[in-house]
Amino acid sequence: MPTQPLSNRRSGSQQPTGCLLLFFSLFFFAGCFVFYVALLRPAREYLASRSWQETTCTVLESRVAEHPDSDGDTYSIEVVYTYSFGGRGYRSDRFGFLKASSSGYDGKARKVARYPPGSRVPCWVDPLHPEQAVLDRELSWEWLLGLLPLVFIVVGGGGMAWAVRLRREAKARAAAFPLASAAPFGVEPPAAAAAGGPLELRPDLSPGGKLVGLIFLSLFWNGIVSVFVFQLVKTWRAGQPNGCMAVFLIPFVLVGVAMVLGTLRQFLVLFNPRLRLTLDPGALRLGETAYLRWSLAGRASRVRRLSIVLQGREEAQYRRGTDTHTDREIFATLTVTDTGEPFTIANGSASFGVPADSVPSFKADHNKIVWSLKVTCDIPGWPDSEEEYEVVVRPAGAF
Repeated sequence: MPTQPLSNRRSGSQQPTGCLLLFFSLFFFAGCFVFYVALLRPAREYLASRSWQETTCTVLESRVAEHPDSDGDTYSIEVVYTYSFGGRGYRSDRFGFLKASSSGYDGKARKVARYPPGSRVPCWVDPLHPEQAVLDRELSWEWLLGLLPLVFIVVGGGGMAWAVRLRREAKARAAAFPLASAAPFGVEPPAAAAAGGPLELRPDLSPGGKLVGLIFLSLFWNGIVSVFVFQLVKTWRAGQPNGCMAVFLIPFVLVGVAMVLGTLRQFLVLFNPRLRLTLDPGALRLGETAYLRWSLAGRASRVRRLSIVLQGREEAQYRRGTDTHTDREIFATLTVTDTGEPFTIANGSASFGVPADSVPSFKADHNKIVWSLKVTCDIPGWPDSEEEYEVVVRPAGAF
């Protein structure tokens, strides 16, 4: 059993929340820009065109333009036409409001066939800016591609909020609990625990918080993978199958599917009975006895087994080249309760103690000793609840 942190192998500074904020802000603002260019601006022009005036134009040229690419060819509609408005003649080549090319030659060819050179067809002109006109005001499935940047906006915005929260919490901890004689091991217990009274424990991450995190991660991963899958499907539809790319994407797609399934599982966990834990005293001491009370809110009868384990874990961060690594080692595992009795599961209590020769909680820039209560509610035929509650263990005789 270790008596001090694993190592001092890492040198550096505190958690780089500024770098996190910059990283996620790049995602957010890049997503906003692409979302505006790909969807918002065309949508604004589309809505404005509903009030444009209809006139007759003469088609000069029309064709399906091919754009070769390493991932497969894409196509766009190119039509050049002339029209008169307000006694003046104009020339335009805008067919619709979406300017990006996409797969699907046949559908575009059918549209081009409606505009043979020399034909006179209706077009719509902006009366305030007659040089702006459009031939096609119909919506198509290609508009949905403009929603892809939302993945970057959601991930970037959520990451920025998380980074700001981390910075605020770090500043609050630094202001409220500076390292001094009151906290010689760098860990300050909550106020109620410091006073020697009972403490209602809160999980490190609530089920709702886990769900939000999984949603962000799943959107981010699957949003990126879907772009490559879309390109792959496009090449197959164009008659240019790419077997190597398909095989390469299989593990990434499987990971994305696993993330979606994990998100659905965590959503079901939200409906599990809620556990309430009270620790007395709120801060443990080496060699002394503590009492833990619990109760389940909701359908406690669904839980077939309740397991609560006190675990001591040692962590050390260090740099290896340009990478940061974290070593974790569990040095203590103490069973508080492991019961299948329905009445005890719904409401119960247990006494336990941390051995006097163990290690108290410790926290430094790169090393820490973490004590936590690991709680598992076994629910047959349903996702189990697994939560972790961090607790503070003081040295023997500490006040």
